[in-house]
Amino acid sequence: MKRITYIFAALLLLTGAMSMSSCVKHDDYYDTTPSGYNHTFNDDFNYDNNGWSFSDPANSAYASVNNGLYKLSFLATGSGTYSSTIPTGANLNYDFLVQTRIKSDNAMGLVFGASSGSYGYSFFIDDSGYFAVYNEGSNQSAATTLLDWQYSSAIRTGWNDLEIEQRGYYWIGYINNTKVFEIQSQPVYGSKCGFIVLANTVGYADYMTVQW
Repeated sequence: MKRITYIFAALLLLTGAMSMSSCVKHDDYYDTTPSGYNHTFNDDFNYDNNGWSFSDPANSAYASVNNGLYKLSFLATGSGTYSSTIPTGANLNYDFLVQTRIKSDNAMGLVFGASSGSYGYSFFIDDSGYFAVYNEGSNQSAATTLLDWQYSSAIRTGWNDLEIEQRGYYWIGYINNTKVFEIQSQPVYGSKCGFIVLANTVGYADYMTVQW
C-alpha cells in the first residue's frame, strides 16, 4: 500500500485541546471502566473537541465532525491511503482495547499506536467483506502486511464494530463481536489513534474509545 500523506493533529499539541477522561479505580466509588482497564479516552464526535477536521485539497482529502459522526474522505483516484490520527494519552505498551464503529463505500480502517515518527498500525475492512492488518510504516519506511486481506462473514453491509485488543503478547481483532484474528503483538511507539481510508473512499466513524 503506497502512502500518499499522513495527517497529524498538530494543533492539539500546541493548544492542549485534547479531551480525555481518566478513571482510576478506588474503593470509595463505583467504577464503570471494564475490569482490567483503569483509563479511558472516548470521542463520540458530538463536537470537534479533538481537532479531527481538516481540508487538504491538494491531496483531495477532507474530514469533518457533524451530528455525532466523523467523516473522512480521500477522493484521489488510483492507489494510496490517507490517515488521520490524534493523541489519546493512552499507554499502548501493555494491555489495551481500541473500539470504533465505521462504514465506508470502499475500505476504511482503525489506526492505533501512531506517533510523530511512526504511522502506527491499521485494522482495515472493506465493503466486500474482507479485512486486513498492516504496519503502516513511517516517513522513512513503507507499510508492510501483518495479515493479508481475507474474507469474514462477520462483516456486514453498512456499519461495523471493530475492536483491537492487546492481551499479553498478542493482538486480537474483533468485528461485530466476532473474533477474526489473533497475531503476535508488535512494538508500539505512540498514543495516537484514528482512521485510515484507501483512495476513492468516503468513510464514517460513529465513535472511538481507547482503554488501557
